Amino acid sequence: MADFEIGDIVKGKKFGPLEHDFSGVVEKVYTNSIMVSIQDFDPSDKSGVNELNSRAVIRQKDAKMIKAVPREEKADDEEEADDSKASKKAKKSSKKDDK
Repeated sequence: MADFEIGDIVKGKKFGPLEHDFSGVVEKVYTNSIMVSIQDFDPSDKSGVNELNSRAVIRQKDAKMIKAVPREEKADDEEEADDSKASKKAKKSSKKDDK
């Protein structure tokens, strides 16, 4: 399974009101799925795309990466800093809950 990021261009399989495959840009990444803004689709699927408000949530394993946005490598120090910030926030929220 590929790691998707916001801005990646992906291809999705047909489903629901769509009779053909489509492609679009990743708007949000969830644990096992992604929200895609549908950009390129078959003209016969126009009403289906309108019904979906030009967005679809699809499984990551069903999505195929067409073009990835440039990835920025995180240094080990940045990852540790992010982890420590997250743990501090969790501690603060648990202290508030105790009061």
